[in-house]
Amino acid sequence: RSSDLYSCKQGAGSGSSKNTTLNGFKYQLLNDAPGETAKEGDYVYFRYNVKNNDSIIFSSTSQVPLIKFKLPKLDTTTDMKKAIPISELLYKMSKSDSAVVYQKLDEATKASIGLKDATELTFEVYLDNIKDEAAYKADMEADQKAAQERADAAKAKMPEIESFVKTSLANYKSKKAKINTTASGLKYVIHEEGTGAKAEAGKTVSVNYFGALISDGTRFDDSFSRGDEFSFPLGAGQVIPGWDEGIALLKEGSKASFFIPYTLAYGEAGSPPVIPAKADLMFYVELNKVK
Repeated sequence: RSSDLYSCKQGAGSGSSKNTTLNGFKYQLLNDAPGETAKEGDYVYFRYNVKNNDSIIFSSTSQVPLIKFKLPKLDTTTDMKKAIPISELLYKMSKSDSAVVYQKLDEATKASIGLKDATELTFEVYLDNIKDEAAYKADMEADQKAAQERADAAKAKMPEIESFVKTSLANYKSKKAKINTTASGLKYVIHEEGTGAKAEAGKTVSVNYFGALISDGTRFDDSFSRGDEFSFPLGAGQVIPGWDEGIALLKEGSKASFFIPYTLAYGEAGSPPVIPAKADLMFYVELNKVK
């Protein structure tokens, strides 16, 4: 790399002294891989964690595996509320680098993020790749093709899934199925045990599902017909309690049915007009990914 680019990365390594970005954010390079630093107009593929002291309060991988971002023009500013620590840090990094950048918090920011006692946030950034416009577009086309193939495959499974759910519900009602029951009252059957990572609170899980009313088997929602799996952070209360509990029983690759009492679903009120009051629900789920 040129000498000016190299000088931007002096002092890299764990325990090295802190350097500063254009607008004065202190940073440290933890891993300094060879290669030229990112520049305006490059597409940077990265992930990051936000930490308050030693606690991770946000991880970008809970939303997407990699952020793919076109680096904007970097300017000096007197309004630090407009400065973005991660963007400024990325200009100091090359492919496969990892680094941390620090942001001091004013009282308004503390209140807005609900961390009144925090004084500083630490952003851990991992830069996986740097690509130009043409390479980025090629990646996007490949991603779209792969997503479409997954969607088509999911949609094609609908007749099979509908038949399986009908049979599973009939077996449940006739007590032919061997049912497991948790202390909360959740009932479940694991049809296929996965061999991947265990689903645990704090991890992001991706599932395909088919939901039906236990009373008469009416389908009220599914992801297969949409061709779009559903992702959510486990244990964060973003889904019904029966899901948070049930998915946590599975490993990546598992296929299971949950029979969820209304107390662990939508309660006494239900979710009109689709889900009646006090409705017990069945969900067939396929746990595709744990990350």
